[in-house]
Amino acid sequence: MNHLSVVEVVSNKIISLTGHSHLKITTRGNTAIAAALSIFAESSTILIPEEGGWLSYRTLPKKQGLQEIEVKCNDAVIDLIDLEDKLIKLKPSAFLYENPGGYFAEQNSKRIFELCEKNDCLVIMDVSGCIGTSLCDGNYADIMVGSFGEWKLVEAHVGGFISCKDDKIFNKLNVEELVDESSLNIIEKKLTELPERINSLLTIRKKVIDDLSSLEILHPTDLGFVVVVAFSTDAEKEKLISYCKVNDLEWTECPRYIRVNRKAISIEIKRIV
Repeated sequence: MNHLSVVEVVSNKIISLTGHSHLKITTRGNTAIAAALSIFAESSTILIPEEGGWLSYRTLPKKQGLQEIEVKCNDAVIDLIDLEDKLIKLKPSAFLYENPGGYFAEQNSKRIFELCEKNDCLVIMDVSGCIGTSLCDGNYADIMVGSFGEWKLVEAHVGGFISCKDDKIFNKLNVEELVDESSLNIIEKKLTELPERINSLLTIRKKVIDDLSSLEILHPTDLGFVVVVAFSTDAEKEKLISYCKVNDLEWTECPRYIRVNRKAISIEIKRIV
């Protein structure tokens, strides 16, 4: 009997979660994003969201000689009207975005893909915050990228992946692959534990949303792994911070590109081990 290598085991698990059969395991999530961007000619335009993205969306395109343009959002949800307008006027090569936006705002991935496909723009979907859920759907992305780093759903503290729907795109990628077996074994273990982790985090998130229901929670019914609560007064802000301290929950303050560009407290459910 032939035994699968750990690379094959991990790859098969990710393929089952993404629906993309062309896949490589990368050293980091940012390595995967850089590999996705590497297929585009210098000075190509890459669209990114104005909020609810990852930090490297604003830096990696420039490092690779690409021009990045931001698409408007509504509390981290992609504004489809602005997206279509920029697709028509700017003729971008790709749209790079995260689902859910900022780990709390579901994106209409089907409509985004349809708009981009109609305008010859590739879709790069970052699924670090939705792998293992229904939002991680390879039908609506030409390229998927993900991170298994700290505070991610698959929290292996190492590695990531890149996958493609089409082998022609996949064969163009220049990828720094992860080959260390001990790291791959950790990723395999975390992928096995992923359903239980997702259920646990969603249960905690629901309790936090219920506890804070009198405040302005952004997208409370969306699938997410943080709870973002807007505030307008210092008293509301202090109430939120006090709640986090009493319940031993980590939090960050917005405006913050990776969450939302308005005054809010992001309660970082996904940091719970």
